[in-house]
Amino acid sequence: MKVSIISFWSLLGLAIAQSCPDPGVNGFASAAGGTTGGGNASPITVADADALRAAAKASGARVILVKGTITVNGAVSVASDKTIRGLDDKATIIGGFDMNGVSNIIIKNLNIQVKGAVDGIASRKSHHIWYDHLNIWDASDGLLDITQESDYQTVSWCKFWYSSSSADHRLASLVGSGGGDHPEDEGKLHVTYHHNWWAQNVNERMPRVMYGEGHIYNNFYNSPGNAYCIGFGSYGSVLIQNNYFKSVNDPHEFMYDVYAYAAAEGNVYDSTTGKKDTGKKGSRNVGGQEWATADPVKPPYSFTLDSAQGIPDLVKRCAGPRPSSTGGTTATTTATTAPKTTTKTTASGSCSALYGQCGGIGWTGPTCCSQGSCKFSNDYYSQCL
Repeated sequence: MKVSIISFWSLLGLAIAQSCPDPGVNGFASAAGGTTGGGNASPITVADADALRAAAKASGARVILVKGTITVNGAVSVASDKTIRGLDDKATIIGGFDMNGVSNIIIKNLNIQVKGAVDGIASRKSHHIWYDHLNIWDASDGLLDITQESDYQTVSWCKFWYSSSSADHRLASLVGSGGGDHPEDEGKLHVTYHHNWWAQNVNERMPRVMYGEGHIYNNFYNSPGNAYCIGFGSYGSVLIQNNYFKSVNDPHEFMYDVYAYAAAEGNVYDSTTGKKDTGKKGSRNVGGQEWATADPVKPPYSFTLDSAQGIPDLVKRCAGPRPSSTGGTTATTTATTAPKTTTKTTASGSCSALYGQCGGIGWTGPTCCSQGSCKFSNDYYSQCL
């Protein structure tokens, strides 16, 4: 009988552990060569600010395991080829991280209470970064900002929030250096946001995308009283898929009268008000930037869309640090393969719109596309791209 009870609890524990996905590096951070962080470097454990700062700025690959609570009094500068990961869901940084002109970094499984730093996490002129299973709150400016020609980054399974509704700014995540006056950002700023929880007292920028391309899918928006959720403008382009918007204002809003683009598909708008802007927006170029474009986002990687209806439960249960974290110590890059193309047509004569579903197990709708072609994502979902 003891063996049976032990087996039961072992299986139950295994089922619970498997209930929250941990697919490895994905999204734009997996494209164009991928992101491995510290790779297979021997892990070192840090428990104070001096040790963390020294390890983070050291040259060469490092896997840095954060133990307990570390107050850093500002922002920790992070050099290239680093994984910084909390040992468990109690691992906490009081301060922030700064990345300037670096690449190939993973920041994972941490609580980040922003004190003594303007931004919780700031990326400038940096590329191939993966932010995963973070809990970030109370920055005086942005919680996670990706600016100044940064590129190929993924933000996944993170919770963003503020402890007070009276705090200034209450900004979540900025993609781009400004509206209309940063042509150097054109062709960069490819960022994926998926399975994030934009929670209480966040006012705006969930994210805001200027010049870049944002793939925003399977996120949970629940920040009542906000100004807007997703902002896009100034040559920015966003693909907004299977998100759940709950009791928020302006789920996706066009900003600045400069060409921009948004596509939205499969989202749930539950007790929302205000704008849900889509399509090609704006009436003008910025002087001297007539060459810039705002084309539809076409992700160069494979991904799986969860049903929007189940997103609140999934994201609330799984976003933020996990009780034990093993991912990232020997991080590998998720393979980027071209999606399969299907060529089926439907007898109904009505085809799915661009970014609409066009196939998959159980799908009974159109299997042709009014624009683009039907691309295979997984057994249950193909999409017009």
